[in-house]
Amino acid sequence: MRTLLALDIGGTQLKYGLVQEDGKVLEAHVADTHGQQGAAAVLPRIDALLAGMLAQHRVIGIAVSTLGLVDPVGGRILGAAGAIPGFAGVALGERLAERFGLPVSVENDVNCVALAEGWLGAAAGIRNFIAVAIGTGIGGGIVINGQLYQGHKAAAGEWGYMHVNGLARGECWEDHASMRGLVELVAAQTGQRLDGRAIFAALDAGDAVMAGLVAQWLDILAAGIANLIYVLNPERVVIGGGIAGRAAFLGELNAALAERLLPDFRNMSKVTLASAGNHAGMIGATRNWLLAHA
Repeated sequence: MRTLLALDIGGTQLKYGLVQEDGKVLEAHVADTHGQQGAAAVLPRIDALLAGMLAQHRVIGIAVSTLGLVDPVGGRILGAAGAIPGFAGVALGERLAERFGLPVSVENDVNCVALAEGWLGAAAGIRNFIAVAIGTGIGGGIVINGQLYQGHKAAAGEWGYMHVNGLARGECWEDHASMRGLVELVAAQTGQRLDGRAIFAALDAGDAVMAGLVAQWLDILAAGIANLIYVLNPERVVIGGGIAGRAAFLGELNAALAERLLPDFRNMSKVTLASAGNHAGMIGATRNWLLAHA
């Protein structure tokens, strides 16, 4: 079976390895991106990692998932890549193809997660769905009629920037509905700088103040997801990010959504948790390569 060299570029970590054309991850490694050093330092680091793999393995191509807005045709980074200064404007696909002499595909990281979920994960077999990634920000991917929808300038799914729920001018949905938003809400109301795990541990221990703050956060999160359901009418909404590891989260989110959605819409779109796993970026990048080189 044919094998691809897959790379998932994040501001903190570089994940890379071998993925078969059936989506099976044969080998996976992680290295620090050191993104704050800028693209001039990160790109040679990527070259060295890939060169090391290619010296040991024969592959049919290089499949890349990366932070930022990406031109899907040439693999150029268009913007929204502040975690790696100087990365915007880099013709990443062309650069890697020229250096290694292999066909290359490049796609946005959350779009790759959506592709992975639609291929082998929680939306397998579903033709119309959205993937919502909740982390320090909120991003997403849109699949319509089985095809990734990228938008006019490859910026579709950047719904973290939406203005919802009466937020002040200059504020956006992800400022309040991301995990960062929850941490900031708790800090502002209690004076405690807790991470997500500590917040939910306090909630589960019966802390009434924390219960109220988490409910407030869930309502803002649900407001945005409800808007996406109204606009896109997806068959499935796949929720990813670290919060998806909380066993009670799906029930909590669905309860908050029930308060935000009109009755006719409450059971129209099934909300589920991502299941493609920690290598979803590499798996989705592989799927993207296979679709581009079918």
